[in-house]
Amino acid sequence: MYIMNKLFITSALIASALFCTAQTVNDGLLYGQQDDLYGTARYRALSGAFGALGGDLTAMGQNPAGSVIFANHFASFSLANSNNTNNSIYFDGLATAESSDLDINQAGGVLVFKAVDGSPLSKFAVGFNYDATRSYDNNVFLAGNSTTSISQYFLNNANGFSLDNFETQPGETLSSLYQFLGENIGFDAQQGFLGFQSFIIDPVNPGDPNNTQYVSATGTGSFNQGYEVISSGSQNKISFNLAGQLYDKWSFGVNLNAHSLNYSRFTGFREVNSNTDATTTGIEFRNELNTTGNGISVQVGTIGKITESLRLGATYESPTWYTIEETLVQEISANRRNGAPVDVIPNIINVYAPYDLRTPGSLTGSIAYIFGTAGLLSLDYSTKDYSNLEFSPKNEPAFADNNAQIMQQLDRAATLRVGGEYRIDNFTLRGGFRTVESPYKNKEIQDDYTGYSLGLGYTWGSTNLDVSYDYADRNYSQQLFPTGLTTRGQVQNEKTNVAVTLGFNF
Repeated sequence: MYIMNKLFITSALIASALFCTAQTVNDGLLYGQQDDLYGTARYRALSGAFGALGGDLTAMGQNPAGSVIFANHFASFSLANSNNTNNSIYFDGLATAESSDLDINQAGGVLVFKAVDGSPLSKFAVGFNYDATRSYDNNVFLAGNSTTSISQYFLNNANGFSLDNFETQPGETLSSLYQFLGENIGFDAQQGFLGFQSFIIDPVNPGDPNNTQYVSATGTGSFNQGYEVISSGSQNKISFNLAGQLYDKWSFGVNLNAHSLNYSRFTGFREVNSNTDATTTGIEFRNELNTTGNGISVQVGTIGKITESLRLGATYESPTWYTIEETLVQEISANRRNGAPVDVIPNIINVYAPYDLRTPGSLTGSIAYIFGTAGLLSLDYSTKDYSNLEFSPKNEPAFADNNAQIMQQLDRAATLRVGGEYRIDNFTLRGGFRTVESPYKNKEIQDDYTGYSLGLGYTWGSTNLDVSYDYADRNYSQQLFPTGLTTRGQVQNEKTNVAVTLGFNF
């Protein structure tokens, strides 16, 4: 790869700014879109089609009525290995990046109690479950030759700011000026400062402190570029469950969910040129974003036993209300044609004020048919309106603009999941299929997500061992920067997972 290795800042000052102006619609979906297949191996093997079935701890987190379907007290934990392969096209360049991770991605238990004889309440259940609902571990690499330089990004941010904002004064350091700009003027000014101090852009009138217009120092022609994204972290959900069953037919339940997320993203951009009119010929721009967040949501659901074989289910999941905190570290290096290399390393951690994100709620309808002890077929259909995704405080201009873009770009999206089981003595064969619609109105930004799954279960005594394999793919476009260099590379993402679950009846 062309990008320099990730740099770890061992000593840094901390700067605070009012709000980060760099959040995008994509960032909202990064925390608000959950279309990964996760949870127990049995749940994965059926592609998550469990809304009318229950009897699985991850399924309990999908439809809270599912916990009371268990015949006994039950506990399980799961391990999963996830692999991502990203094949990209950026102008004339082809590239591939891969990543993998192994995690304990599910653990929980449920206690089931039979009610007293003669009561309409047949039984009730109390459950707890942890699921890693999304893995952020992923690598993407783009490389190719462009006719647009990253200098356009710095120009768009710098134009309009006076040169006086970008030049250090006596007794002032690069770090202190970068910090001052972040705390008092904003993110745009910091980007203009980095471009000026690294000689990527030059003022039109160098001797005028009131100059507000800048020009590129990278010349015109072709630019060989590489862009790498290395992300890690996860989204997690802990469900506290209470469910009951009436007359052995109607099950109902409620979940109180605690959500958490931790996300780290390193982006490294490299550009070189041999343009005759360029005074700066090489650039490396590095950013490290770290995000943490916590949220809550509520689910209510029911499962009806219509006949001995037919089951119907319905679930409502409320929006998730997140509070999110972010930090950002930036560095830039440049090579000049007639000068020494330049490193602008502010050693500042930008700490942004917490903000709120409301993700959309969802509705799910489910149907299942049980073939006695031989097997089953199940189908779920869910819908979620992503135009309800919302940043707040809404009166902050950057968030108001994001919310307006969300309304323009995002739409309602549906998910279809189909799964089945077939039992042979102590073994169970499983399979499933799912398709997830893109939340974008423009499918070129992000296409629909499709996948299939397979699994095998074995039961001996009070113990269950389940194994699953699932595959899914999606095409999407990766935008390099929000302004200036807005070219999108095309990425084909392929994800495979292998999960193992050990469960115990007691």
